[in-house]
Amino acid sequence: MERRHLATGLVYVTRVATDSIALVDLESHRVTASFKVGNGPYDVAFNAAGSSAYVTNLYDHTVGVINTLTQTQVTTFPVAGGAVRVLLGPDETKLYVTLDNGGLTVLNSTSGTVDTTIQLGAETLPVRARVATDEERSEWWPRLVASYPGYDFFQQLGSVALNGVALTSDRSRLYVSSVGGTVTEINTAADTVVRSFRPGGLPQDLVVGRGDSTLYLANEAGWVQVWNLKHWTRTDSIPVPAAFGLALTQDGEQLWVTETAVGGIAVVDGASRAVIETIPVLGSPRHLAMTPDGTTAVVANEAGVVQIIR
Repeated sequence: MERRHLATGLVYVTRVATDSIALVDLESHRVTASFKVGNGPYDVAFNAAGSSAYVTNLYDHTVGVINTLTQTQVTTFPVAGGAVRVLLGPDETKLYVTLDNGGLTVLNSTSGTVDTTIQLGAETLPVRARVATDEERSEWWPRLVASYPGYDFFQQLGSVALNGVALTSDRSRLYVSSVGGTVTEINTAADTVVRSFRPGGLPQDLVVGRGDSTLYLANEAGWVQVWNLKHWTRTDSIPVPAAFGLALTQDGEQLWVTETAVGGIAVVDGASRAVIETIPVLGSPRHLAMTPDGTTAVVANEAGVVQIIR
């Protein structure tokens, strides 16, 4: 479930099982409407005016275009795989769509034509069982295994899904995470790969910090990594069990992290980078968003609820 147009006080919540989007009013805490989209809706992105939205229909292999005034999906753009995440690029002329086969497709946001597709997810993916390296044993591998008791893990070569996406404030750089263990930087002017790094574990959501100098990376292996984007070095690792979704307050003072496997939300202080509060929400919290004023967090929970935290 996801996502939002919080500036209007409405949250768009994708419902994968019912092929629909529900509208939740933040003031009344009620579902005010719902409408059908494609098969398996996952992510939603809005244009700046709020007049249009784009939804990834995972099982249809399409991106749907939504008229937010009429609350209808008016057309679809086909893509070459299951569409997972979507973002509008510079000047809102391009749509960046991550696919479950490891591709990053760039679409014309008006016509839906494919500008290019970059293959980023052909790599090794932790799936069931293998011998970990010494580095993995000492850092991320024990956290990953601890987050999923009863599972064994190995690496399997192949294409893996791209999940987290984040843009710099000027939209000149796009960061994309792969659950196979890689984060890639894309130049959005040329739509080319600039550089990448391998944090290990299971990278999920990404957030670019204020000033575009810092990248926060949620990792389900049990931490949030902090990367310096100028020097392309890791500066911190914050222990957070089963970290999945991220949201940064507008002032950059707090980072909120969903703990999907343990049913909680960690609140991280931006200055000290320490967890200052853990909020139990139960279920399986996944993606979350903050209102522009930073006073309200909205959490999509796979238990079948949307949780509003003030």
